Amino acid sequence: MMKIAFVIVATICAVSNAQIFDIVEDEFGGEFALVPLPLSRQRRQTTADINKGPSGTQVTLGHQGTIWDNGNHKVTGGGFASKQFRPTGPLTLGGNVGYEHIPSGSGVNLGASNTRGFGTDLSATGNANIWRNGNSRLDATGSYGRHFGGPGGTGRPNWGVGLNFNHRF
Repeated sequence: MMKIAFVIVATICAVSNAQIFDIVEDEFGGEFALVPLPLSRQRRQTTADINKGPSGTQVTLGHQGTIWDNGNHKVTGGGFASKQFRPTGPLTLGGNVGYEHIPSGSGVNLGASNTRGFGTDLSATGNANIWRNGNSRLDATGSYGRHFGGPGGTGRPNWGVGLNFNHRF
């Protein structure tokens, strides 16, 4: 699933930032594309969290940030690792990638997490702006989630669609 998400993000980046690149050749005949990079830093954040509870101590490490942002399109992503100690539990690994069309506020998010021996959870959410007038807007929303594998087997899909009306006073 992470490979599919990476391909989707790479495609979005390539399509929305399509431009002609300079091709150079080194002394051994290797060709390279010169890709212009933005001269601004992207926001990134690393977190570490330790929670001690009745079922044990949970340690979670995560990293998230902006992968690409040109003012109209924004791609974000993140990943995490989580493990329970005393009693020791399995390692959970996960990640997400999101795309936002900034002028309209529309976007899509894909996420996945896997706990060895307990299965994989996949999720997708999205929203699209249908109508906007002054301080009012109407959005279509949708979500999908499903659990694969583990002791309970593959679960049924959990999905939903809806409309969201918002007015700022």
